[in-house]
Amino acid sequence: MVSNPMQRKSRNAFLLGIIVTLIIAGAIIALLLVQLKQRDDKIKAEQAAKVKVYTLSTNVKAGQVITQDMFTEQEVNRYTIPNNALETPSDISTWGLQTKEGEYVYTDRYGLLYLYRDSEDKPADNIIEVIKNTGDTIEDSKGNKIANGELYVDVEGTIEKVTSNSSNMQTDEAGQFFVDTQGKDKITRVYQEELTYQFYVYKIDTSTVNTSGSQTRIKEYIDIQEVPMIARVNMNANTIVTPELVVRSSENITDDTREEEYNMLVLPIDLMTGDYVDIRFMTPTGQNFIVVSKAKVEVPMNNDGTYVSDTIKVNLREDEILSMSSAIVEAYGLNGSKLYVTKYTDPAMQEAATPTYVPNAAVTSQIQSNPNIVEVAKEELKVRYSEASKKVRNDYLQQYINGVDSNEYNTNIQEGMNEDIGTSLTTRKKYLDSLNY
Repeated sequence: MVSNPMQRKSRNAFLLGIIVTLIIAGAIIALLLVQLKQRDDKIKAEQAAKVKVYTLSTNVKAGQVITQDMFTEQEVNRYTIPNNALETPSDISTWGLQTKEGEYVYTDRYGLLYLYRDSEDKPADNIIEVIKNTGDTIEDSKGNKIANGELYVDVEGTIEKVTSNSSNMQTDEAGQFFVDTQGKDKITRVYQEELTYQFYVYKIDTSTVNTSGSQTRIKEYIDIQEVPMIARVNMNANTIVTPELVVRSSENITDDTREEEYNMLVLPIDLMTGDYVDIRFMTPTGQNFIVVSKAKVEVPMNNDGTYVSDTIKVNLREDEILSMSSAIVEAYGLNGSKLYVTKYTDPAMQEAATPTYVPNAAVTSQIQSNPNIVEVAKEELKVRYSEASKKVRNDYLQQYINGVDSNEYNTNIQEGMNEDIGTSLTTRKKYLDSLNY
């Protein structure tokens, strides 16, 4: 049957519509398949990028001590967190490590502990450790790829690839290393024995040098203690903590640290346990000396739960205890002088002030001859008792003391020792009483 032109035109239009519809449908399906693949790839990438990190489980105030039980584990994208984010709660303890001499122990990008030594009294170990890459591919300073399992060194942040047949690389039971003859590396690695948990560093044993120039390392044990970490700023729950957000407490517990009680100090009205303070000595002529700096205060309590208004407890080293003894005697001997306490307004951000009070010669002699004082305390006091400090004392404080009648001076001391001046601080007592209702 012969169709007319109108029927033919209508049929062609219908077929064309079907073809166009199929093409559009195919394009839409292809686009959907591409989007689905992209979504799947994105999900896979996100899953692959997820890492476990520990965040704060509670709000923390600046100055508050941070402990391991304040953290909870969360899964986040590795590209959204800092490289030095807290990976385990125990890292907080690692961040707070320091030697008994006050040297900070740091953690590098590989999770290894080290000391930074660049002074004559604390020189670096002159050892450059060879590191085996056990993670993702990294690049050296020249852009060369260092794959998983390959060796490299990291000197002051500069990464260099090394080969296992390097002529000047040495090997011992502890691993592979180079001797740093040019003194470029200030890093001294810190290790810990698995059985004894003792910390140690290596040093080059110069007695083992032979004709080939090879040397061996020997262990040197060091005393390391954990110092509390405190928040540098206010932090909310779910905060990812990094070393920049915390600071080591200024409390350094040495072998000669003792808890001391004082009830002759003029105290701030709102002083409470946990505050950090300076103990200062003001003379009648206006001289003002820092006797003890940044000490953490404990306000004792009575048996009935009320606060003791006139007494504080502080942990002090032997040299600080003797400095306080000297300042107490001199403050009582000078009418119009006082020993008082000032609070740090932001202890997490503020560094400890430098003590400026110099004990008298008799007390200083006792400190220098006292075997209970650790060496670091002796050195600190020796610095404080410099020629410049002695001149300030002789020109001002000692000159004023010498001008006081000796009988009057001794009488003032006796009377002052017997007087409980803390009970006169009625304003502080009222404040503390108000906290107990």
